[in-house]
This record gives sequence, C-alpha cells and structure tokens, in this order.
Amino acid sequence: MKITRHFVRVGEREVHYRCAGSGPPFVLFHVSPQSSSFVLPELLSLADRYTLVALDTPGYGDSDPLPLPAPNMADYADAVIETLEALGIDRAPLYGSHTGANIAVEVARRAPQRVAALVLDGLSLSTPEVAHDRINHYAPRFEPTADGGHLAWAWQHTRDQLLFWPWYQPHKANRLHADVKNAGYLHDVVLGKMAAADYWLGYRAAFGHDSRDALKQVTIDTFFVTADADAHTAIERSLPDLPDNIRFVDTTADTQLDAIRTVLSSVEHSGVFQPPEEPEHRPGLYRSMIKVGDGQRLVQRGGPNQGQPLVLLHGGMGTSASIADRAAAFAASRPVFSLDIAGTGDSDPLSQANASIDAFADDVCAVLVACGVDTFDLYGESGGATLAAAVAGKTSNQVGKLILDRPEFPDDEHKDGLISNIAPAIEATWDGTHFLTAWHMLRDAALFWPWYNRTRDNVRDIEPDIEPAALQARLVAWLKGRLTYGDYMRSTLSADLGSLLQSVSQPVLVFGTAGDQLESHAHKTANALNTAELHITDQLRAPTSAMAAFLSA
Repeated sequence: MKITRHFVRVGEREVHYRCAGSGPPFVLFHVSPQSSSFVLPELLSLADRYTLVALDTPGYGDSDPLPLPAPNMADYADAVIETLEALGIDRAPLYGSHTGANIAVEVARRAPQRVAALVLDGLSLSTPEVAHDRINHYAPRFEPTADGGHLAWAWQHTRDQLLFWPWYQPHKANRLHADVKNAGYLHDVVLGKMAAADYWLGYRAAFGHDSRDALKQVTIDTFFVTADADAHTAIERSLPDLPDNIRFVDTTADTQLDAIRTVLSSVEHSGVFQPPEEPEHRPGLYRSMIKVGDGQRLVQRGGPNQGQPLVLLHGGMGTSASIADRAAAFAASRPVFSLDIAGTGDSDPLSQANASIDAFADDVCAVLVACGVDTFDLYGESGGATLAAAVAGKTSNQVGKLILDRPEFPDDEHKDGLISNIAPAIEATWDGTHFLTAWHMLRDAALFWPWYNRTRDNVRDIEPDIEPAALQARLVAWLKGRLTYGDYMRSTLSADLGSLLQSVSQPVLVFGTAGDQLESHAHKTANALNTAELHITDQLRAPTSAMAAFLSA
C-alpha cells in the first residue's frame, strides 16, 4: 500500500502528515518523540477500507512546533482540531498511541462533534505525585557536544525506555518483558529526538494531563486496545468509576490489528478523504512534497509570484535545509525552489541503483516541471555545482544564469579513491556507534578534503563551521537519507565535469574560498568556461550580495 506525504498550512505553522488507502478517514496520533512514520506502517493493513491520515503532532517529525514555551495537552488538542478543519475532516474516529492517546482524549473532550470514536493504545495516566516525578526525570535534554557524546547518551536513553518502565528506575521490578527493537527502529527514535523542537515538551504535556478526569468527560465511544505486554495496561484496567461508553478490548500484540478492525466496523462514519490541493504560490518559504514517478521529492519554495525563479541544489553532505539561508535571502525578491535531491533528506531515492548524474539531472528537471517552473537561474554548491552544470546542459534555453559555489572538480587520478571512500554506508548498529561515525564524518568534512584523508596536506585552511548545535542540525537532516545519500555523492564525483561544462552556454559565476583545498577546483572550473566570472572570497560560502549582483546584472 502506497504511503504519501503532504503538508498543510494551519495558521502560521506547517503541519506534515502521511496518508494511505481510500475511504473514510481514520486519524492517527503517534507517541512522542516519534512521528507519523512510526504509527501509520503499524496500521497499514487497515488502509483497505479507510484512508489512514497520520499527523506529525506539533514540534515532531516535520511539523512546526507551537509558538509556546510549555504547551499543555489542551494546546496540542486545539492545534489538532485546527488541523482537522484545515484538512476538511469534519468527523472521524481517532487512534492515539501513548502521548498520542492523551491528545486524542483531549480532542474528544473539547470537540466531540469531530470524533466518531476513540481507539486508545497506552494512555498516560498519572497521579499528581507520579506526574511530578515523570516531568522531572523522564525526558532529559541532550545538549549537543563537540565530541558527539550526546548522541551516545540519547541512544542509551532510548534503549532503556524499551527495557524498563520508567527507564530511570532500572530495577528488576521495572523490567519490561518484551523484545528489544532492532537497530533501525532505535536509530529512527533517536533521530526523532534530535530533530524535534524541544522533544521533551510532548512528554511533559502528557504527564501533566489529567487524563483520568478528561476520560470521565468524554461522551464518545472509547476503546482501549493496549496489548497485555504494555506497561500501561494494568494501570488502565484499574481505573475506577468509568462511564459505560469506555470499554476495554482483550488483545495482545499479535491480535491488536484485528481488534482495531472490529472496533472500527461498529463505528458509523462516512465520506472519502482526499488530501487538499496545496496552493501554487504562498509568500515566505514553505515545503511541498512533489510527485515524480512513483516517489515524492521535498521542495522548499516561496517568494513573490513574479520575477525570474532561482533554483538551488545542495551538495552531497547536505539537504535543502543546509542552504535554507540562501533560499530565504532570495525569497525576498524572487521565487525560489530549493530541492532535497533524490535519496537525500525527505526525498525518495531514484528507482535505479548506481544512477548517473544524467539520471539525477533528469529528476531535477521533472521536479521543476511539476512545480510549473519554466525559465530560471540556477545555483549549485559543491557536488550540487556538478548537478547544476548537468541540468544547465539539458535545459540550455531555460537557464538564464548559473552560479557554481565551491565546485568539486577532482583530477582523474583521484576519482577512483574518492568514489570508493567518500560515502560509506551508514548502517544502524545495535549499540548506536554509527551515530558517532556520522557525526565525525560530517565534522571532518569541514576540516579536511576529502574528509577521510585526515593528513596535514589535506587540511582545509578555512574557518570551520563545526559549532555543535549547527552541526547537529545538519546531521539530523543528512541522516534522513542515511542509506541512499551516497548515491548522489558518487554520481557527482563520477561525472565528467569538464564535458558537462562544455555544454554550458549561460553566463556563469564561480565561487571559491581562499586557502581551501577546493580553491584550485574553482580555478579549474572557471578555466574550463570561456565566459565564467571567478570570485575567490575569504568566506566559507558564496556571499549572497555578490550572487545577487551577478543575477541582477
């Protein structure tokens, strides 16, 4: 069953959600600090009769956070109600897992007319004393450190959450008798913690939520489907004086899906959900998921609805997020389109393995066609400069001007070593050490060229951009494509940039950084172009003022 991704504007926030299936909507809320990528696949078999609509709750996944320093459960519920309205979902059954169950209960309490039924899996139920203890201990902050040690701590925290309840009381009496999740699952949870805007806020709202009182006020048919192995089961079943509309369904992990299907069959709801069309234009930067073939590509777009668009292509260890400052600077005066290249960030990979630069360029062109972009100026940084040259060669009558920022133009004798070593597979390991590997790969890329050849001869004589918080932001975006990021890097290094440049007929501005190992690559690129303007600067990246002057000349 195909899962599609979408964004919807709710006030000043962007809300990301996933959909699957067809028929009446069944709305899903995930546990913190995860995202819709966790809750929807587990229920995917229900998509034969329902449209599963799984929201990234505020501040998690790819949804913007609430503009509040400490939102409570009512704030999360109100945001969800606004999202349902923006999606055109008047009434639907709701499913919530753990933190998501608290949100679902509060939505039903505050807007019962929108809820056809509640399906709850692992509702947080705390006395005031327990809530105080959980709020103070359950969700520690992981402040980025130069050595990446916060990533090891986050891995240990995540693993112990699956071994003990609560995790910070690791005693025999608190052991959870369940399988430890695989390394890929743990990786995704840790990445979710690192990506979330203050990941602990959802936990604190759930622990501080008076869900016992809220349940008694819910008038909607409510079904607990928590499996017997869950630590919440005994607490849920011990609740006294619950109204008759609340029922407990006997289930195990193996029978939970069948139980939910049976519950839904007794619920009256109708209508067919279709994701609303995204507007073709909106002021300010916003994100869109663009359909290309059988996959989707993320595009950050925005700016005025007139003028020559600027298309931006990131480098191999980046995403559109890593060049968001460039996009934002130009969005004040012209339309901009910044892509997550296929297989990086939030974009699906190309269907073919070992794709060439030609295939990546075709994919970029397909994205631009889908976005309605005809003529445009083009910017590419590092490996993205090679891709930009390939796109310019394919669309010579559409590209006005071309900016190549710190291009990578290695000599032929170095290519084989680069292609073999530049992008090793980042496989999740049981102990989480792959996070430290990725951290130091990204950090060393700012210190050496190439990053894996850490000798004095390969030192990049530049001011390195390795401040821990900024490095973590790049790491989180980059690791979204951990299994496929290397396809793009190898394609740009395998390409014959000299031949690609021969097909470039547009005015070209080439940037390099003085003292950098890649400065010679900028000179080599400019020399291959008879009409190129070369600008060597002491800045790490091309100054936007110089870019703007070139584009407007």
